[in-house]
Amino acid sequence: MKKVEYRVVDSNVYKNCLNLANGLLNQISAQSQIPIAKIFPKDIILYFESNYDINFSFFESQKNDIIYKNLVQNPDFIIIDDSLVNRTSGLTIPKKDRTLIFINQSMPLTRIKFTILHELTHLHFHKLEDNKKVFTSKFSGKYSDDVLPFEDEANIIASLLFCSTQKLEMLLTRNYSFDKIKSITGMSIKGLHSRLLNYLHHILGLSNSRALELVLKLRDNDYKTTIEVKHLVNNKNNQLRKHKTILIKISRGFAIEQNACVSFLKNLSMSELINELEYAHSTKNSVLEQLVINEYYQKQQ
Repeated sequence: MKKVEYRVVDSNVYKNCLNLANGLLNQISAQSQIPIAKIFPKDIILYFESNYDINFSFFESQKNDIIYKNLVQNPDFIIIDDSLVNRTSGLTIPKKDRTLIFINQSMPLTRIKFTILHELTHLHFHKLEDNKKVFTSKFSGKYSDDVLPFEDEANIIASLLFCSTQKLEMLLTRNYSFDKIKSITGMSIKGLHSRLLNYLHHILGLSNSRALELVLKLRDNDYKTTIEVKHLVNNKNNQLRKHKTILIKISRGFAIEQNACVSFLKNLSMSELINELEYAHSTKNSVLEQLVINEYYQKQQ
């Protein structure tokens, strides 16, 4: 049995979560036609409500109005036992074709958004009915060893969805202070602290101690540290540009990386694939054409 939330995880685990989150963000970007750096939690929630049958119920221990009703469509409200309210932030239950997601509305808005993204991560990635699991997000206490990996993954991916790497890097390279980044993203102090710590350690490759040192200075809005982190981000991206990934323009009018294009095509129907193939022909886009053909034959098998 292990303690709850914000645990240090292995870099391989983190990078797997990063790949999963990026794949989902690419799908959301393609469907909503919003650049990833401009995606906010409300856009992610809307994507899920458009693609899943979800019933959101907010709860407290006494009769109340729905405080955060504008976050989701058609929410319900229920009263539950005070002891559950004091230790449970969210709950996801698969029920036939509809998924029930319960959210504790006694929390601040930043925590509400994170909890919703956490529960949506369970829904999207964790095959609830196959695993026969009901996921409960806790304020305190312990998770069993068989549940803990799912909770770690949901916490990490929710953080990556709340503030994508593209958005975080854009803000860091604009010399924005910790407080301004917190304001723009809508994250809590604790949430942004953890997001930056993971980014500096797992993405930029700094040691845990060095990453923590920089994050604490950023929290003090130390300008020299802001500039130092900006240079670290720019150096990383300059190295990546030397091995630049080919971008593929799709029919929706913008260019995405090949892995994102493959994910995009997987979500198209056969008729939509044919339309995409016609677009590839008309624009002489041979790379897109081949990817569409590959996916077309995959769907026929």
